[in-house]
Amino acid sequence: MIHIDYRLLTLVCCCVSTIAPAAHAEALNAALHLGPVQMLKLVIPQPLASTRVEYAYVQPLHQGHADRLFVDAKPFAEFRPLSGSGNGVPFFQATGQSTRIGYRRLVDGGSALWGVSGGYDSLWQQGSYYQQIGAGLEIKRRDFEVVATASLPLQVQDSSTNGQVPLAALNLQVSLPTGVKGLDFEPRIYTVGSRETGTVIGTQMQFTYATSQSSSATISCNYDALGGVSGSLTLQILFPQFSKQSSHKGIDPALIGSFTGPIGNNGSRVIRLNDSVPAIGN
Repeated sequence: MIHIDYRLLTLVCCCVSTIAPAAHAEALNAALHLGPVQMLKLVIPQPLASTRVEYAYVQPLHQGHADRLFVDAKPFAEFRPLSGSGNGVPFFQATGQSTRIGYRRLVDGGSALWGVSGGYDSLWQQGSYYQQIGAGLEIKRRDFEVVATASLPLQVQDSSTNGQVPLAALNLQVSLPTGVKGLDFEPRIYTVGSRETGTVIGTQMQFTYATSQSSSATISCNYDALGGVSGSLTLQILFPQFSKQSSHKGIDPALIGSFTGPIGNNGSRVIRLNDSVPAIGN
């Protein structure tokens, strides 16, 4: 005869009922196990402007089944123009960095996301040091994206020795499909200015072609009264580190790059001076 201890059986059932929800929640989190992301970007402007190389590293600090808190660190360097620079012009024109803390959250069952970010940028150029703080807001769906950013220079007493002035900026950019697979149209309107220069409005027309989920090419052309007409070609490649065991069922596959990738500079993460063209390109 088998003797059943009903008290023990009741205790086991209670433990199972307690552990099951936790295990289910852990499974949801595991289904969205997305690791760090790295990015390389080359911005090739018109011949008389400086070429810029950027590297970004995105490290998640917290990741749930529908949200992600992360740090985005980006050093960059600018090199002398391809032509018209003359003899004696140094090869390195400027160096800088941009650091952002960002938060993104999936909504509508993983078919859309929103995000906020903020951080600090700096720039060394021609013996002068410039600083600014910046913030951003992003909303993204499969075929639609809105990004708004703002930057505000930090005035340091000895920040400039050559009369150059860092500019505050507001940017609003929309990304829309063109009907051609992988090709998006990204118009942007922005304002830049300072007390010394006044504030002007600028516009930018931009087309981005995604050659794959990890690489893209962007051609841009913009105009404002401070910088005139300028343009660039931007080449970008991502190196994502996703878990091979994860199915990522909690997110639209088209949004994984936006959810895990760097925060686009959108013309505001690279400090703009009064005598320079915008830091165009995403």
